[in-house]
Amino acid sequence: MKIMRHNRRFLWFLLGAIAFIFSSCGELADALREEKESGQEKKNVTECPVEIRERAFHFAELYENADTYYKYGGQDPLRSIGIDCSGLVVMSYKYAITDTKYGLMEADMSSAYMESHASKKTTSPMKGDLIFMGERNTSRITHVAIFEKIENGMVWFIDSTEYDSDGDGIVDISGVSRRSYPVGEKKIKSYGTMKLRY
Repeated sequence: MKIMRHNRRFLWFLLGAIAFIFSSCGELADALREEKESGQEKKNVTECPVEIRERAFHFAELYENADTYYKYGGQDPLRSIGIDCSGLVVMSYKYAITDTKYGLMEADMSSAYMESHASKKTTSPMKGDLIFMGERNTSRITHVAIFEKIENGMVWFIDSTEYDSDGDGIVDISGVSRRSYPVGEKKIKSYGTMKLRY
């Protein structure tokens, strides 16, 4: 009887030890995986090279010169074009990174996601960088455009929007166009350089 009790205790002790080892190994494996993934994420993300920014701007110009119309959520390819602001940026960069070692952070991104996760803030934007915008009385990001230049106190960019300039119900702009705002325009919230995976 004593031997059986002793064996039972030993068996419970052994099972407990095995469970502890497996749970510790699992936690260790999770910790190692997280460390590896965070290290890879840091290692495999870079600021977009200048030549790719310029190529992205060129593709935005192609959209501008095509027969585009504004379509919320649109990411149509060139020549079949219903596209919104973030769709224009995503598609221009997708074309720009073709046949390179780079990839986008995500295949589909909103303007707010681009600003917070897929770009690096800059105070000296270059052609092809991003301009994040929103309503004047809020800090919320609701729009993105592709930066061209600052000239004569105006910020020039290409974007896709549906816009009624004087609120009369007549849409002045629907689709991709080149526009400008004064440098101090409160709709402009920040500038960013696209991040890419490699």
